[in-house]
Amino acid sequence: MKSSSTESPARIWLRRLVIAVSCAPLAALSVLHTMGRSEDFGVLGRWYVMVPLAVGCYFAWNLIEKAISWTTPVETREEA
Repeated sequence: MKSSSTESPARIWLRRLVIAVSCAPLAALSVLHTMGRSEDFGVLGRWYVMVPLAVGCYFAWNLIEKAISWTTPVETREEA
């Protein structure tokens, strides 16, 4: 992705930081979901825990997509 010359380095790093922070919920939910699938952690493997974790992962992925679309300049989105 090429950045336009009007963007400052601080804005580029802020964009990267927003996207990285938006990945944190998905990472945490993925770890819990993997722990549940291993069946070594008791109640984490039950269906009533795994289903909300899967739904949470769906919403966490949507958060990442919204963060990317929010931080991407409009002219870059139109080129794609």
